[in-house]
Amino acid sequence: MKKKNIRQCLFWVFGIVLLGLVSSKFFFRIDLTSEKRYTLSAETKQILRQLDEPLYVDIYLDGDMPAGFRKLRNGVREMLDDFRGYARHRIVYHLIDPSDVTNPKEREQFYIGLEDAGLRKITVNKKNKDGSQSQQVVFPGAIMTYKDRQSAVNLLNDNRIQSSEMVLNASLGNLEYGLAKTINLLSVDSIGHVAFTTGHGELSMVSEVYDLAREFANYYHVDTKAINGQLDALDRYKAVVIAKPQKAFDEKDKFVIDRYIMRGGKVMWLIDAIDVNLDSLYTTGMTFALVSDLNLYDQLFTYGIRINTDIIEDIGSYNTTPVKLADGSSRVTLAPWLYYPLLNPSPDHSITRNLNPVWLRYASDIDTLGMNSGIRKTVLLRSSPASRTKPAPFMISLSEVERMPDPQSFNKPHRIVSVLLEGKFPSVFRSRNARNMFPGLQEKQAETSVETKMVVVSDGDIARNDIRNTPKGLVAASPLGYDRYTEQTFGNKEFLTNALSYLTDDVGLMNLRNREFQLRLLDKQKVITELLKWQIINVLFPVVILACGGLIYGRWRRYRYGRIVGS
Repeated sequence: MKKKNIRQCLFWVFGIVLLGLVSSKFFFRIDLTSEKRYTLSAETKQILRQLDEPLYVDIYLDGDMPAGFRKLRNGVREMLDDFRGYARHRIVYHLIDPSDVTNPKEREQFYIGLEDAGLRKITVNKKNKDGSQSQQVVFPGAIMTYKDRQSAVNLLNDNRIQSSEMVLNASLGNLEYGLAKTINLLSVDSIGHVAFTTGHGELSMVSEVYDLAREFANYYHVDTKAINGQLDALDRYKAVVIAKPQKAFDEKDKFVIDRYIMRGGKVMWLIDAIDVNLDSLYTTGMTFALVSDLNLYDQLFTYGIRINTDIIEDIGSYNTTPVKLADGSSRVTLAPWLYYPLLNPSPDHSITRNLNPVWLRYASDIDTLGMNSGIRKTVLLRSSPASRTKPAPFMISLSEVERMPDPQSFNKPHRIVSVLLEGKFPSVFRSRNARNMFPGLQEKQAETSVETKMVVVSDGDIARNDIRNTPKGLVAASPLGYDRYTEQTFGNKEFLTNALSYLTDDVGLMNLRNREFQLRLLDKQKVITELLKWQIINVLFPVVILACGGLIYGRWRRYRYGRIVGS
């Protein structure tokens, strides 16, 4: 009997050891959640398998933090543990408490270093053990290092229109996308080039779109490029941004852009159909809204959209503008400004999902044309249900804030402001001979593009950051989307960054932003009314089950071994 027990014991020990050795060589998991919360995408697995050296991740979410940040920290650890299984354990991560530096000056310098690296600082209210409240600085992000490259990833969504539970759930849902995108950026041999066009009065990259260009530079080589009628001017770029041109494009430059699109180039059109002189408005209190002659509208019409020569007024959601007081003093006040709509991005697309409202200024209405059935059109931004359009030319006066608008007149709801176009685009020069412009042109003129995509926004100012004076007398760019009068930051930068990522996404990672985790929250009313019942169930029920199990097991032992002894 003893030898049989020993053999059984050795058999189980050997089996457990063998199972451990086999499981250490193979990684698998069974995901029983309906939304496949714990299943990595094929794109992420491929990126992880390509790592050939250790990837180091410093996660700045350690220490005593509110419950939401602790849950985010646990989610990051679980995600990286999954990553390790497919990366052959080449991912090494450390948890760091950024507030652990005791010296105040050194701690402040450490904070500045984290911000310079690209992490976003958040100040939260913390409840102490004695019941008092204090403020705590949190950096909900990580810094990844691979070979000689380093990049930061912010892990917490910044969305003010959602509850804290929804923001946390969305952040957990975007963990795979944010981490995998950064790993892919660090591990690829070379990154693509992106260009802001110049030569037509576009926004300056060194000042007016500086913050956006700096954000793009985290993922691409960013250049400025004057076309100047050069056929190959845009060939090297994965995407081109045309940011608020103010001068007309000649036919040669239009052909170069069209040729670039025919070959699969991606374009982000940020176009002002109406010119509003802000200097005149704030100096004299009035200005004229005039039609801009950019010589681009026939080209955009051919691609499937028309930017109308009007301006959207939106009473449903708007920002404010500084207005001088009527008493003639130098004082200013803030007043509602219907030309500054705050648009809630569509929740149904990976570009716009879980974004803050986007701030536009003097945007126009866009018509999507049905003439090109092969082009897929997706609306990204639209006005509120209480909006209307005003055709140009017309006069804009700051005195308009003193008049109460008639809500009944805002009868053109959901005006389109931004559209994503995907498909095979017809050439605007398909019925024209390009050799008249380029006598030495040898290549065959394309009539239809290969599969490609573009984003159109009827407001160039969506990409323009303000310029501010620093305490040292220097000029610096404010964050894109930041309004210095209301001290709010809107979702402009995230919208444009996501749009560029979607245009240039060759791996398919942007599809991960469409993943939606179900938010399973407790019923707060039941928690209050049924608190005692569930406390009794949770405390006493396990004890009762253990006691009943012990009694049953004891009776079974007495019954079995009593028979053996009796026999």
